[in-house]
Formats: sequence, C-alpha cells, structure tokens
Amino acid sequence: MELRQFKYVNMVAQCGSVTKAARKLFISQPALSSYINKLEEELGVKLFDRSATPLVCTYAGEQYLKRARAILMQLDDMDREFRDIATNCQGRLRLGFPGERLIYMLPLILPPFKERFPGIDVEVTSGPGNRLIEGLRNGDTDFVFLPQWSKDKDIAQVKMTDEELVLVCARGYLPDECILDREKHIVNWRKAARLPFITLEKGHALRASVDVLAKNAGVQLDIFLESHSNMLSCRLAAKGMGVAEVPEITLELVKEGGELDVYHLSENPLTWEVFALHREGCYIGQVEQALFEIAEHNLKIHKKKL
Repeated sequence: MELRQFKYVNMVAQCGSVTKAARKLFISQPALSSYINKLEEELGVKLFDRSATPLVCTYAGEQYLKRARAILMQLDDMDREFRDIATNCQGRLRLGFPGERLIYMLPLILPPFKERFPGIDVEVTSGPGNRLIEGLRNGDTDFVFLPQWSKDKDIAQVKMTDEELVLVCARGYLPDECILDREKHIVNWRKAARLPFITLEKGHALRASVDVLAKNAGVQLDIFLESHSNMLSCRLAAKGMGVAEVPEITLELVKEGGELDVYHLSENPLTWEVFALHREGCYIGQVEQALFEIAEHNLKIHKKKL
C-alpha cells in the first residue's frame, strides 16, 4: 500500500468528484480516475458509487476511508511531533472558523503567529459549525474556533475567551416597558422577546441560546426572520425590522453599528465561551500551544477595547 492512495481516496470522498479532487491534488483527472480504478481492482471492491452525483462511498469505501483517515491523522500528529524534536518549526496548521468569526478573529491571530513562526503554513477553512466539526473528525482540519460547543468525547476544547451577548435594535425602537434600566442599558428580555425577533436559523449555537432564554422566560418568540448571519441580523435591526440577539463583537463588523441601540440582557452580562477545538488525543506541541496563547492573549486585549 502507498500513502498517496489514502490521500487520493480521501480527497475524492471529500470533493464528491474525481475532477475536483484532481484539481486539488494537482494531477490530471484521467490519471486520478485510472489510479482509483486500479486500486479498486487490487482490492476487489468498488470504493465509490459512480451512479450518484456527487460521488458517494460504497460500504467498502466507507470502511476504507475510515482507516485511511485514521492513518493520515496519525501521520499529521507524527509530523508535528518530529517538527518539535527538530525545532525547525516547519509544517502546516489547518484552522476552521465560522464566516463572521473568521473576519473578526483571524486578523488578531494570524499576523503575530506568522511573525513568530514564518515556516508554518496556515490553511484556513470557513463554514457552518457542524461542517467544521465534521472536518475536524475526518482529519481535514486541525483546530476549529467555535463558541459554546457541546462536550463530545472525541473533541477536546481549550477556552479562548468570553463574549457578551447583547440585544440590538434601531435607535428609539424599544418601547419604555421593554427597558429595565435605561441608564445602564439593561433590557427587560421577557417583554422585548415579544417584539418582532430576528434570529439565526436552527442549528446555530446562538439560536440555541435564544431558544433557551425564551423557554426560561416562559415566552413564545415572535420570529420575524431566521437569518444565516449575525451581521445581517444587525443590519435589519438597524432598519427597524425588529430586535436581534448577537455577540457584541458583531457590532464591529457592521457599518450600521452606530445606528443601533445596544442593551445588556441582564444586570450581570450574559456571556458565552469561545473555544479552540481539536481531536481528543492529537499531538499538541510548541507551535499549537503558541497558537492558543496568541489567540487567548490578543482576544483578551481586544475585548478590553470594546
């Protein structure tokens, strides 16, 4: 068996297409297709169902892929460990962020990290949290930065920072009865939740937080719109379309931030934790530890400026 066969099968499964996989592997499509066909002949099984679009693994393909990915992840861990032993700090890190978190966090983390470790190539992936976690489990990503992730046995988490969740709306939008303390900007959440509410779609961590708050307050949300983006929620709220609950950091990313009234959700600010997630048991060396320290330090400094 050759190492490249694991990489080739993994990439085809990941892309769902031989053509797309060949492009990412920098080989021709006929060469990759021929290689996969030859491998299937040697194994005596079909790895992919070619009648499906995109390509999907057969049962044999799923079993092969599971073992191939385990081998590739072990090799990645070994590369990082021996990189530390050699102390030349060459290699790569693959990081995953949800879209808006990428815009906010990467400029705080990447420049100081690259200044310290110029020989480490950093690859960045963006997407929904559940897809990023899937990539983490499959070995396609090394570390994912997400808020308040559930504790799964195969995923380890390192706390990076806390973020306050706030309620935003257009200037003067909230009626007096929805404001608990105007001077301290504290909202009466139970009453404000009955206003037209702009929130994220089901499956987002923030949506889960909103649903829990509503349940605990004993109110039924009047959902005006389910958005895919906190930035979009803020912009719609700024136009008087309703109220939205967002992480405070979102206000930095929207030009309409100055058009919004911003309220704390309670006298004690409601926060959630943001973590760096990685596979349980994967090797954490000096480079990875430095990444955590840089992220935690710079996020802490930036939070003080908010």
